[in-house]
Amino acid sequence: MHCACPNAKYLIRMNLKTNKTTALITCFLLLFIHASAQQKYELFGLRDLTNYWEINATVGANQFLGDLGGNVGKGQPLLKDYKFVANRMLVGLSGTYNINNYSAVNVGFNFAQISNADSLITNTGNLERWRWYRNLSFKSNIEEASATYTFYPVLFLHRKTVELLRFNPYIQVGLGVLHFNPKANLDGSWYELQPLRLEGQGFAEYPDRLPYKRTVIYLPANVGVKYYFNNRWALSAGLLMRKTFTDYMDDISTTYIDPALFYKYFPAEKAAVAEQLYSRSRTPWKVKPGVEKAHSNDKDSYVTFNLTLSIRLDKRLYIYYPKL
Repeated sequence: MHCACPNAKYLIRMNLKTNKTTALITCFLLLFIHASAQQKYELFGLRDLTNYWEINATVGANQFLGDLGGNVGKGQPLLKDYKFVANRMLVGLSGTYNINNYSAVNVGFNFAQISNADSLITNTGNLERWRWYRNLSFKSNIEEASATYTFYPVLFLHRKTVELLRFNPYIQVGLGVLHFNPKANLDGSWYELQPLRLEGQGFAEYPDRLPYKRTVIYLPANVGVKYYFNNRWALSAGLLMRKTFTDYMDDISTTYIDPALFYKYFPAEKAAVAEQLYSRSRTPWKVKPGVEKAHSNDKDSYVTFNLTLSIRLDKRLYIYYPKL
């Protein structure tokens, strides 16, 4: 018994040392695992956008989607009546604040043009023929301002492991205000159509037809992909769609009226212009008061295929110079 005691004490001391070593190793491994779980990795040297501003310049091709123009068959909303020849330009400037690496808020202003003409339709004798016979046309400048929210779904899925990806699909929605002013050509001169009241807006004979507003609210929705060349420059390509609440961007919505009313409410010169512009039909004998001029069920809209060049601003400077 006397000889066994020293061995027992030695074994107890060794066991205590082993337990301490095991505990230290376990703590180290737990800390390492926790730190690894929080680690964000740089890919291609791209750094997190959180709290950074970007300045954006946009160019695009606009396509009006309303009552005028279109393709063969019955006119439909969305892109069915998209016709390349009717594209017009858009330019814009905007600012983006990146809340984190997967979401941002944007404010911007665009100047755009839209136009369309029934004469651009290929008349096959199908349902498009009545639009071709109608033979109306218009153009309008548009100034629009918007505030939007951008969401990057792929970055959201990798928000805890990746700072920034090279390719970033995005979805953008928001609220905007736009101003339009439809015009038509008569003998080489362009006339504003809203003051001519071509569908009897404001006339006592049509109490339900009020003069339409040329400044309206719209809802923008933009989908696309953003490519980061480096921590300074990025290029986006997207399709911007708009939900408007007016059917008068092209100045037509309901039915023809009696042209004699123009001379009742306007001076002779203005009435003569209105009479020539309210109908340009290829079949004028069919144009009578109450005959449908356009469908009022669907609101007008326009879409833009756009390219946007973005530059990231340094957090501490008025001009961009990345300290990354």
